[in-house]
Amino acid sequence: ASSGISSFLRRHVKVLERPSSQMSYLDQFLKETNSSQQQVQQTHSTRLLYLEGGSIESEEGDIEDNRASIASSKSNLSELSIHEAHSPKHKAHQFLVRTFSTPTKCSHCTSLMVGLMRQGMVCETCGFTCHTACCPHVPSICPVPPDQTKRPLGIDPTRGIGTAYEGYVKVPKQGGVKKGWVRQFVVVCDFKLFLYDISADRNALPSVHVTQVLDMRDPQFNVNTVKDSDVIHANKKDIPCIFKITTSFLEPPGPRNVTLMLADTEGEKNKWVVALSELHRIMKRNNLPSTTVLVARELIDSSLALLRSALSATIIDPDRIVLGTEEGLFCVDLDRSEIARVGEGKKIYQMEYISEEHLLVVVCGKQRHVRLVPIRALDGDDTEWIKVAESKGCSVLTVGPVMKAPLTFFLCVAVKKQQNTTTIMIYEVTRTRSRHNRFKDLQLNVPVHSMQLLSDGRLCVGSPSTFMVYNLHDDSHPFSLIHQENPLYNTLSCSAVDALRVIELPRNEYLLVFATLAAYVDRQGRRSRDREIMYPAVPVALSYRDGHLIVYSETHIDVFYCATGEWVQTLNVKRAKPLNEAGSLSVCILYDYVHLLYLSNIYQRELINLDNIITQDREGRVQKPRRRFSLREGNKSQRLNTDRRSKLISAPTNFNHISHMGPGDGIQNQKLIDLTTNLVDSGEQVVGHHHQQQQRVQKLIPLQLKHGERKRPEISNPTPIKPTFPAYNGAKRSAPPRPRDLPPALPRL
Repeated sequence: ASSGISSFLRRHVKVLERPSSQMSYLDQFLKETNSSQQQVQQTHSTRLLYLEGGSIESEEGDIEDNRASIASSKSNLSELSIHEAHSPKHKAHQFLVRTFSTPTKCSHCTSLMVGLMRQGMVCETCGFTCHTACCPHVPSICPVPPDQTKRPLGIDPTRGIGTAYEGYVKVPKQGGVKKGWVRQFVVVCDFKLFLYDISADRNALPSVHVTQVLDMRDPQFNVNTVKDSDVIHANKKDIPCIFKITTSFLEPPGPRNVTLMLADTEGEKNKWVVALSELHRIMKRNNLPSTTVLVARELIDSSLALLRSALSATIIDPDRIVLGTEEGLFCVDLDRSEIARVGEGKKIYQMEYISEEHLLVVVCGKQRHVRLVPIRALDGDDTEWIKVAESKGCSVLTVGPVMKAPLTFFLCVAVKKQQNTTTIMIYEVTRTRSRHNRFKDLQLNVPVHSMQLLSDGRLCVGSPSTFMVYNLHDDSHPFSLIHQENPLYNTLSCSAVDALRVIELPRNEYLLVFATLAAYVDRQGRRSRDREIMYPAVPVALSYRDGHLIVYSETHIDVFYCATGEWVQTLNVKRAKPLNEAGSLSVCILYDYVHLLYLSNIYQRELINLDNIITQDREGRVQKPRRRFSLREGNKSQRLNTDRRSKLISAPTNFNHISHMGPGDGIQNQKLIDLTTNLVDSGEQVVGHHHQQQQRVQKLIPLQLKHGERKRPEISNPTPIKPTFPAYNGAKRSAPPRPRDLPPALPRL
């Protein structure tokens, strides 16, 4: 077994000794697409053509056949095993799951086995490698007959399954073309381009982590040669060898993601351009269903300095969001282009919004206390933040419903103690003055990575390499969601892997999301599916929304459909991180500046009013609004109060103008007004000034109330009144209704 695997690795090293680029099945597939009628009549023969290899003519020369590509992707078959295939007695494959340290292709379908660990299976007898999903379709004869290894049966060009092209290119270093170029290994399969870093050493193998993924299904995908103006910092002799690949980045109007690639020669560049263009044309002609789910829209650009220190955010209503930054909590009115500071300037690490309770839950301050913020504080009220007792040092926070009748929310706070022990304090969110009530405590002897409240009211706690489920309504013993019979149990037990999240699926199935992969289990923790979700790159953060797992890496965002485990989309957004649990609000780095993005689900109702993002000119063309936010300080209701009387200083009484003090005589000739400034209560009415004085200074005084109208009483803490504000584009519209008071108490059963 060891000799088979070692021989496979030796054969895999030959990948780096190949020419800079070569064709796989694409050349013959192009031939079979010349005539659809010919394709129907000769289905079987044409399939053998593109599997046997061939050549495609270009101006610079021939592209090599795919026999070297297939040989490099499969395990080395010894002479002994080949002779054994012709013997009357055939052995069965001995497949075991393996972790590969370099990019490896499946010997059945020739596609890459993407992932960070447990990417595929290897036969210990013959060294045949394949995907876990391809394993049931592999010929049962061990070793596989030579005719089937030369013509793998798993290739499906109509769906892009299989390696169509591969080779070496150079891409710009971080910082642009003027910083130089770095060599990368590129594999084109599954209608995607996978770029792998390679060290300068000739004998070095590519890293198993994908540096960048370019999806051909992207609606903006395009491959072209470059002009001199596109690469002004490039060497003149290199320009004929450079081509560019364009994909979407932000929804219009917005920039496009452009990846420059430098081939060794101009001929190699032409081969790349022809191959990618033809493959993209084939994909479009086959009318494959679109798998796009999310669209990245720029919500706020880099002109807002607060984005540089943004740590969390949540959506309150379609026109208002709340940002948690290192400088404090801020309410952003998108329709009015205003920002207001809320409360003290404490650092906000995490924020959760319970819309049913009109309550914000934040982790703030240097000591990471948990505080409850009533939603009316966003309107400028001097509302006290409710401190949750004994929450100092909160490491993980989660909120969620545990009962539906009546609807009850729980707040779970994990506090790390000494010697890697953790205390989880569980609070019930109430509608009393304190807004919370201590419910239960849990003591754990391990650090806590994550917590989620399940739909049945149980608490799932993620700790190193496992997930434990606790029943909050009784003292039953917790159980693990990774059963000892699960093959993943031994793998995870060897090393401490971060347990990031658990996702509930129908029919009592769970998706356990770890830092290296995601696996499906049943209610007892046994493996429910052979398929596992593989990350192409090391995740830096993740979120879950509308049945999709969103994995953030340094160079892109990957979207997986949890129901099937299918990798459905890649967003080329660099250095992005989510600000909330659903990932609807995220920040990214564009041209070294921080931007706030709204990830919109095209199949769901919009959470943000798109009028705040996209505007149109007179000709109907979409244009980007140039938004400038103004900072709103203090209590807004007092700022808008027309009498401008401070609640801290009493108004003057029995005031009469006696004489003028100061230079100038002109002011003495003016008729000044004696003010009646006594405070009135709610039962009194405002009496106008004398009729003669009103006629003399009608243009000098503000408009008075009509006789019989009630003036707003003076109170120490006025309730803010939402006036109608003009929007940034000049249009007038009423503000959305905002909650002011506590929600009505629900009956307790």
